[in-house]
Amino acid sequence: MIFAADLPIPNFPGLAGRQIVWGRSEEFATAPCRRLFDWWTSRAGTGLPRREDFDIVEHSSLAENIYIIVGTPQGFELRLAGEEYIRLFGLKKGWVWHSDAADPVVRDSAAFLAFVAQAKRPLRTIGRLELIERHWIELETVVCPLAPAEDGSARFLGCTAPIV
Repeated sequence: MIFAADLPIPNFPGLAGRQIVWGRSEEFATAPCRRLFDWWTSRAGTGLPRREDFDIVEHSSLAENIYIIVGTPQGFELRLAGEEYIRLFGLKKGWVWHSDAADPVVRDSAAFLAFVAQAKRPLRTIGRLELIERHWIELETVVCPLAPAEDGSARFLGCTAPIV
């Protein structure tokens, strides 16, 4: 897959405090996010990787950091979340981001996912997140688009990790 010049990344005000950039292997701050990005890049030569191409057994060291999101008529639904994702974001399987949400974080997260699906390229974010049980934590995420489902709905494989 040959990538065109970088599209401009829109402003997502609800995601303020996060730096959002195109994924580039040499720029990742955490090993889990870099490994997922490298996996995606190795498979994207002929098109978007399929969900079935990712074998969690082969990538068991990423299990706690991985998440899967699927497009739905309501927006985007979290279908799988590793323990680290749940710890960092507090979101569990079944959470939905939708573009008409009153909450700007939920609304702009849906817009962000729609942009990744349109661009067909991974985006990387770095930012700070305040956890209830402790103070601010630095974290990195990468959201990789996957080939759409048979019904045409978007799919994403992502990874998140704290920056130590």
